[in-house]
Amino acid sequence: MITDDKQTNEHLRSYINYYTGLKNPRYAVLVKGEWGVGKTHLIKNILKDDQKFYVSLFGLTTIQEVHSAVFVKMYPNRSRLKKILNWFGSSSMKANDVTLALGPLVGNIANALIKEKVDNSKTIVFDDLERCSINLEDLFGAINKYVEHHGCKVIVIAHDDKLNDELTDKKEKIFGQVIKVTPDIEGAFNQFISKSKAPIAFEAIKDIIYKSFLASECKSLRILDYMINDCARLLSCIPDKLYNNKRLLSEIFVLFTALNINYRLGKLKAKEI
Repeated sequence: MITDDKQTNEHLRSYINYYTGLKNPRYAVLVKGEWGVGKTHLIKNILKDDQKFYVSLFGLTTIQEVHSAVFVKMYPNRSRLKKILNWFGSSSMKANDVTLALGPLVGNIANALIKEKVDNSKTIVFDDLERCSINLEDLFGAINKYVEHHGCKVIVIAHDDKLNDELTDKKEKIFGQVIKVTPDIEGAFNQFISKSKAPIAFEAIKDIIYKSFLASECKSLRILDYMINDCARLLSCIPDKLYNNKRLLSEIFVLFTALNINYRLGKLKAKEI
């Protein structure tokens, strides 16, 4: 969704590369930013699949589910899971009893297993912190165990507002570094235009749309992407005669983009448009 602008977020790339190179940092890294600025995309781009265990916290309701999700990402191979379970003396357990974020694993042995059998060879990336319903203090405690007890490198991706004024002391003890993602609006805008269904048609209104988005002070690249798709759809409905009327075309898209952005930001309701 976002171009990998090395200059805009070089501070993030540089620190993540430094952090993941540490043997046992004993602290986690918090990557924060407003909704839709491209935090997840950047981290996934910086850390390749063989460098990370990516775990979404979306929809998780218990700490046991967090441990289960991490365990399954660390040991995705079913035959290997069965071997590990048998090693723990659970001959009746089956590898396919392990499910990702669907609830606790069956049995006390399994519960102990997923907490203690940890692979710290890769960085754990926890995403969607604001989209889980687990108590933050409990969640931070679980994250801290991976860091302190298991020697894992952990990166947590979160929306700014979720952590504001909440558990400040606890947060500072766990996260040794907090990095804010800056959206590369211009780079993302150009990429979205180029991949749209009508990149050439956008030439007449591209500057109008870009300036309207900047004027809105919206930082969400997700909304920018949605808005450009909506503009492309509107463009396809405009006859050539109207398209060649630059003044009228400008007025249409100034109004359309303003309404579109404010509606998506929740500042306008459908009945008010």
